[in-house]
Amino acid sequence: MTAEDENMAEKQPPLLFKYGDRVRIRYSKMRGPIVEVRGSFGPGGAQIYRVRVRRKPPAYIDVREDQLELIPAKS
Repeated sequence: MTAEDENMAEKQPPLLFKYGDRVRIRYSKMRGPIVEVRGSFGPGGAQIYRVRVRRKPPAYIDVREDQLELIPAKS
């Protein structure tokens, strides 16, 4: 790992969501699990997540981190 790679890793904020988290997309009725953390290639370096939404056949949508809300796990 080069010094430049180390600096890039330090600048990235921690992830709010992780693989498998169930989320709801704000301002819509769509919800589903996160199936991939795409990276910080959104506007201003925003994290992008791929969410599987229930449809037939299942569909996938890429969403910015600020557009997602975590669905609490059932206890």
